[in-house]
Amino acid sequence: MDLGEILSVARARWYILLPMMVLAVGLGMAAFVLVPTSYQSTTTVSLLSSPAATDAATPGEHNDNPFLNFNGSLVATADFLGRSLQSTDAQAELLRMGVTEDFEVGLAEGAQGPFLTFTVIGTDQAHLLASTATIARYAEAKLAKIQSENDVKERDMVRMTEIIPPQKPEPQLKDKLKLVIAAGGGTAAFALLLTFMVESLARSRQRRQELATAAAPAPVAAGGSANVPGRPAPARPPHPPPSPERVDRAAQGKPAVVTNGVEGRGSRGGAEETVILSPRPRTGPAPRPESGAWKASPSGPPSTTYRSSERSHRRGQNDDRRNGS
Repeated sequence: MDLGEILSVARARWYILLPMMVLAVGLGMAAFVLVPTSYQSTTTVSLLSSPAATDAATPGEHNDNPFLNFNGSLVATADFLGRSLQSTDAQAELLRMGVTEDFEVGLAEGAQGPFLTFTVIGTDQAHLLASTATIARYAEAKLAKIQSENDVKERDMVRMTEIIPPQKPEPQLKDKLKLVIAAGGGTAAFALLLTFMVESLARSRQRRQELATAAAPAPVAAGGSANVPGRPAPARPPHPPPSPERVDRAAQGKPAVVTNGVEGRGSRGGAEETVILSPRPRTGPAPRPESGAWKASPSGPPSTTYRSSERSHRRGQNDDRRNGS
């Protein structure tokens, strides 16, 4: 099916396609308006080595800068902390603290240090921003608690600092557009499918009707009736019995009266009958009529009229033979 035929079908079935397309647009707009927009806010923190580890790594007086010592152990500690924040207990504690949004914790993408990124997704921008800050504070408290429970001295504890504060929530239209496309696009696709299904059924019905018309018997002449499939053929009326006059004439040996090939009635009281025959091809010479005149038949080609008597016929025929045989 080419583009021209598709447009032809769409034009012929516009009463199906047009309302469905309007419905598809309406559903898409309704989904865009009714489905709330999701927003996303992020914050990034970094782990710092303990003061004791910093002094050991950078000897010298007044050389206690923790940003000069990002060793591999801090990356392992950051991964450990991120997994701990995504546990069921940590999520329950955050829920009690008022964090109702979904969040993710993971190492910063492409980072080469102990950097953790918190991603929070929600529909309320103000509450989303507050929840992002709450999660960052909870992570710092969680890190200190884990070290305290393991009897780590304060001078040897890993610290946390904020690198990127909670960012302004940004709209996330990807998921929303998926719903809009599913509602509007799905309805439009169903409209096209329904249109071509109706067209296919209509063409199949038309082909069946054409085949039935082609297989139907020829029209029956006046007075007859056509056979109906599945029903017995109607009985034909019996032939009428011969008339008494015809029986009498046959018994007396008189010829029948035929006009253009159709038997007619003769005069019973007279001695002569008129016999009119349709012309037939002959190989010999034409018979010589008594009167020598040709009479034209009003319904066809001219015919020859012969007169005969009860005793004999002009062509040498006796009473036992029939005229024209």
